[in-house]
Amino acid sequence: MLFEPLQIGALTARSRVVVPPHSSAIGNLWGTDSEAEQAIAYLRRRAEAGVAWTTMPGRISNVLAPGFEPSGLSAVITTQYRFDNYVSRTSQYVDAMHDAGALAATQLTMNGGYPHAPSTRFAQKINAQAPHVISSHELDTLIEEYRFSAGQAFRAGIDVLELHMNHEDLTAQFVSARTNGREDEYGGSLKNRLRFPLAVLRAAREQIGPDRVLGVRFNGADELFYDLDEGVEIANAVAATGLVDYFHIVHGSTWGNPSYIQPHFFDLGKWSTDARAYRQALDLPIIYSGLVATPARAAEIISSGDSDMVGMARAHVADPDLLVKAKAGSPALVRPCIGANDCINRRYVDGLAFGCAVNPHAADERDGDWPAGRTGPREAIVVGGGPSGLEIAALLAEAGTSVTLHEASDALGGQLRSTAQAPSWERYGQYLDWQLARIQRLGIDVRLNSTFDEAALEQVADGVNVVFATGASERRPEIPGVDLPHVHTAREVLDHKLALEGNVLVIAHEDHLAPASVAESLAASGARVTMAYQTHVPAQLLGRYSVGAVLGRLDELGVRVEIMTEVTAIHEGRVSARNIYSGREFELPEIDHVVLACGGTSEAALFERAQAEGRVQSHILGDAYAPRRIVFGTRQALVLAKLICERAASETPPVAAAASR
Repeated sequence: MLFEPLQIGALTARSRVVVPPHSSAIGNLWGTDSEAEQAIAYLRRRAEAGVAWTTMPGRISNVLAPGFEPSGLSAVITTQYRFDNYVSRTSQYVDAMHDAGALAATQLTMNGGYPHAPSTRFAQKINAQAPHVISSHELDTLIEEYRFSAGQAFRAGIDVLELHMNHEDLTAQFVSARTNGREDEYGGSLKNRLRFPLAVLRAAREQIGPDRVLGVRFNGADELFYDLDEGVEIANAVAATGLVDYFHIVHGSTWGNPSYIQPHFFDLGKWSTDARAYRQALDLPIIYSGLVATPARAAEIISSGDSDMVGMARAHVADPDLLVKAKAGSPALVRPCIGANDCINRRYVDGLAFGCAVNPHAADERDGDWPAGRTGPREAIVVGGGPSGLEIAALLAEAGTSVTLHEASDALGGQLRSTAQAPSWERYGQYLDWQLARIQRLGIDVRLNSTFDEAALEQVADGVNVVFATGASERRPEIPGVDLPHVHTAREVLDHKLALEGNVLVIAHEDHLAPASVAESLAASGARVTMAYQTHVPAQLLGRYSVGAVLGRLDELGVRVEIMTEVTAIHEGRVSARNIYSGREFELPEIDHVVLACGGTSEAALFERAQAEGRVQSHILGDAYAPRRIVFGTRQALVLAKLICERAASETPPVAAAASR
């Protein structure tokens, strides 16, 4: 069913899969020429695989008092619809999608709450910034801004225009009686609460006319806004106007559990039954988005009657060819999305370039499909079979290199294999299985239980490329008592499935997911777990789109989280600690076991020896350079593979390069 066409309004969607907006993190269509080329190349690559449409983001310009300095989601005062190059650049995007056989879509978005809101009621539980209560005069101005923006989209040739009426958007806050406490014509009854959103939809329809598609993206249910029955009632009232051609049902918020970008803790397409309620109530096509990560789950959602179409964003980040592979009957070849949310967290938490943990080619589409004409060296040796080593081995093999992969243990995967043992982390194991199948297809010479040491290095011929992806050992902080017998490491717990009973303290000296994985595993097996973070918030690098699910899951399992807590000594049955800010000393009593989740220490000694000798072309990769998340290693692997291929092509002697150190 994924490949059947569907009539939506005046247009025909060629398939049942759309790509929701997410490309603003990849390249600014209205920025530099290079940024625009990157954004278009990324979306064109997805369109070429057969999706019905791709979607560009579209923020409405703010209506603010002169001199007011906004902060938060709507802080930008002037947005793309007011840019001088909006029509010309957006037309380039439209043309690229049409050339690939897809429709081109964009959104109309005005986030509410900061600075605007219909009333003083907060729409979030983690932001206490008082909003400006928007006046009826300002609403009139804002409606005209929506009208202008819709007209700009029409002039650029956009086929599908989608009103963003969810995720604490201003229009969503107006329709909800829980966030709209107004007593004028815009509050009270449902008719009044719909007055502003319907005025926006009328303005948009007047601009785009009957031959373009107008839809609404809408939370199926939201604890702070409305329940499922109330949501269906609102949607029915909107549909009755005849203004819209479809509803796009999603679930989650910009902050909570779940976020609308649900991480791997949830079942695939978990809330698709919400969409079914809308499909049964409305005589309009229904799209469902939300962790639809595989073609099989997408087809199941549609065939079961939950929705008519599905949105797949992160799945297309991970593999732009997922529809091609599904249509060819090869779903096992689809590179799986693991739901790590690095795609958005790198950009908006780390402040780094967009990247995908499993697909280092994401946002590199201008370079062409790997190897894009490159040829690797005749042979290469990769030392270490963790995520970074597997990726570089596969990339070089795909470029024609004969690769030998040495792994000291009896199985490939490294820490990825350990992580996949945790209860909610099975999708990491699915990615590992995909990589192992890739390694096998490429005919890479894998040598398990192979200790590549100084003697082995001496046997390597001069000039051969040797990549040291030797990973990291678990870091044991210098705490008195750390060597006591009741102290274990996270990897020991996960690899050996240690059934620790009683009270367990997890010392969390790592700011992402790793400590949570071991805490979840222990708590799920019945231990009473306390986590000790030195930071003022737990998992501070995790980002708002994932942290709610993690902390919610831990709380469900009874895990207690201590923050600002430095463990100063470990004793039998107790732990000494102090507050990192005040220095106040205290004890955590009745501790039966201590687990160290303290990151890693790079294993780089052999690389340093090889580099000092200068006889082979030595490179270091992944955790061996600096212990980080999977995405850092896989992206570094692509950069390194390009460098090795370039050197092979130029046949230059080995030269130390920053990217290879």
